[in-house]
Amino acid sequence: MRNRMFFLKAMAAAAVALWAVAVPTAARTPAEEDANAMYAALKAFTLSGGAMRAENVTLKRDRAEMNFTGVFYLEAPVAGRVRGVVFLGRGQFRAEVPNLQTEQEYVRRLLKAEVIESDFKTAVLRFNDDTFETLQPQLSPANEAATEAQRLASEFHARMLRDTGANLASRLMVSILNQETAGLFVAEFDGGRRGRFTFLFDPQARIPVTHFNINGGEKGLIYQYEKGWGTQVWMAFYSVQDYQRGVVEYSDLHDAAHIRHYEMEVDLRQPNKRLAAQVRMDVEAKAPALRVLPLAMNESLPDIENLRRNRALLVRAAQTSDGQPLTVWQEEWEGGFTVLLPKSYRAGETVSISVQYDGDFLFEADGLRGCYYPIVTNEWYPRHGFLQSSTYKLRFLHRKSDIVAAQGVLEGTQPADGNANERVTNWRIDVPVKMFTFGVGRFEPHAEDVQLQDGKKFKVEFYSVPGHTLAIKEDFILAELYNSLNFFTVLFGEYRYPAFRAVFHPRGFGQGFATALLIPNTDRASQYTFQFIAHETAHQWWGNLVGWRSYRDQWISEGFADYSGLLYTALRDRRKAAAAREMLEEMRSSLRDPPFTLTGVGKGRLSDVGPIIMGHRLSTRETLGAYQALIYNKGALVLRMLHFLFTNPANGDGQAFFDMMRDFVTRHQGQLATSDTFRAVANEHFVKTPIAKKYNLQNLNWFFAQWVYQDYLPSYRLAYAVEDRPDGSVVLDCTIYQDNAGENWFMPLPLVIYFSKDQVGRGTVHAYGRETRLQIPLPRRPEKVELDPELWILSEKTETRPIRK
Repeated sequence: MRNRMFFLKAMAAAAVALWAVAVPTAARTPAEEDANAMYAALKAFTLSGGAMRAENVTLKRDRAEMNFTGVFYLEAPVAGRVRGVVFLGRGQFRAEVPNLQTEQEYVRRLLKAEVIESDFKTAVLRFNDDTFETLQPQLSPANEAATEAQRLASEFHARMLRDTGANLASRLMVSILNQETAGLFVAEFDGGRRGRFTFLFDPQARIPVTHFNINGGEKGLIYQYEKGWGTQVWMAFYSVQDYQRGVVEYSDLHDAAHIRHYEMEVDLRQPNKRLAAQVRMDVEAKAPALRVLPLAMNESLPDIENLRRNRALLVRAAQTSDGQPLTVWQEEWEGGFTVLLPKSYRAGETVSISVQYDGDFLFEADGLRGCYYPIVTNEWYPRHGFLQSSTYKLRFLHRKSDIVAAQGVLEGTQPADGNANERVTNWRIDVPVKMFTFGVGRFEPHAEDVQLQDGKKFKVEFYSVPGHTLAIKEDFILAELYNSLNFFTVLFGEYRYPAFRAVFHPRGFGQGFATALLIPNTDRASQYTFQFIAHETAHQWWGNLVGWRSYRDQWISEGFADYSGLLYTALRDRRKAAAAREMLEEMRSSLRDPPFTLTGVGKGRLSDVGPIIMGHRLSTRETLGAYQALIYNKGALVLRMLHFLFTNPANGDGQAFFDMMRDFVTRHQGQLATSDTFRAVANEHFVKTPIAKKYNLQNLNWFFAQWVYQDYLPSYRLAYAVEDRPDGSVVLDCTIYQDNAGENWFMPLPLVIYFSKDQVGRGTVHAYGRETRLQIPLPRRPEKVELDPELWILSEKTETRPIRK
């Protein structure tokens, strides 16, 4: 450990910023020499392979069709093949939108078009498939100077790095050296009516996952970089073969590796200037032939104010566990780096590698001196894939005056060797978690010994800030942490982590990491505080213990946590049901709000932007605010409707819902859940419920199809009359009207009948299609009838109207 820590100290003195790191020439093997030469050639993209003329030549790549009349300028072959060309002339691009209503409406809203098409005058193509072999027979030799074409080629690599963070040269290296059977294709078009835009087809989805956070199995993107916004995805799509088969593989099935364990030495002695780290990763190969390992880091740093360039963490060196130096490729603006491994590893084989890096990656909040946090909380260390679970062991070197707050178990703090003004703090977590973060500074730890309902004992902690900096009621926050954790233990099952704490965070939002919450000052006893702390606490189950597999499933984290917070608030707030109702009404109201655009208020309602399985793609330049309203609010309201469907209408017993949720946690603990796996668990439990039996419902497929995969916001109206029959019986003659719903939309609805103050009848009616006529026998005439008075069912408006006959 001393030698490794000495390395960090030596690294602190390094002043040269190496953007493309390589091992010393004398240490390179012939294979490494070849790999470095290949990378240099791919990065240079030199058009010395000649020119060829195209006359009405068509190239089809997946769902995109491109037509060219002009001249292609060829890259010199790399590893025996042409892997890039530049085109100058006249061309047409066309891509049909998949036959999915959600994607068609998305394109229609964003581009005001049914098909994505444009003319172009230039095109830059990079590929590792048979593109050149497909084009070559249709081309004829040309004698054209490549000056303008070479300029476009030279600019393309750097522009893609700045726009997206993706290093196309290293992505091609991964494809070549890992022997990926389906090759990459990227084409940038410019000079037409839609300006510069890019078509990307990545069969292993590496660029979509890392640089666009699109990981639902989509292999293709069409996007455009917009100044002031960033990359705007016009369309994301599966392969044509996926649509034809009707089966899609999640992107994580194409992960090249899984990082099972991290051991980190982190230097935080100059937090206002520098974070430095040496990270050892135990890597298991998942690809059939893992020779090159792509890793993400810095990827969410924007290009605004050059943040991704100026504040990025830069790799200084890498080696195997036995000290063998490794080649690393990392470019300016890149959201990650790539490591050339010592050999090719078969799936299931393991290798340990260490990486040293540093950069100005910590921030200090305005007005809160002395506390520092990573700029992006989970991007300060190398990762592969999306939300992989790993164990962590960390050793932080820091100033004596500072305290490090992190996840897992604090193993202790002791003086650093040879320096009385420095300390070493050790943290570890042996339960695999999906991400890790920390804070360092003048924190003041507060703790309380607690025992949960299941008998588990440990400390609940809150790392606050000094009172002279900011006055915080630590006792209140500790109490809320314990109360909400205990509450959810009862509802959703055992808390399976070894510790629980919150760390003060200066940003105006919270984050719920496994064992540790990042929260701002939230110490006022209000319904919003109760809901906020409970929401973040609920992430211990929804997001951590049960992860979400793709961006399409993120409502399982945020929507579930939001509804959990609502349940807690209804119990905790002194006004109980009234406070919860106010929050319900606010959630519902948000869906009726218009979206904001970059230039002002947009048209329509947020509820119409798209279904919740569109995830973060709901937020575009035309639909700002849609993600929060739909994933959080609508996600919570959809779960609330499920709660109703599992509840016995006669007595209000909803235990079946919580039994189902506990079973869902048990089956998915430590795993990534999807909307479909949640539906499968819910289906098993639902068939036993009174509502399922009443309506002879065998599953909840209809419910998920309506509320998760579609974006309707219906309105419900009950028109009724009470009839006294000649035989002395009383009948409630009613019609349920269902507006703004999909065709054949079906929904059970709560009905409450008041006979007197103390006698209330509860049951359900159902809506099917535009209107449904029902006659309900009653024991006597009621005083009042109400449709869904407790707002169980999401609607734009719910009304009850008596009518006279």
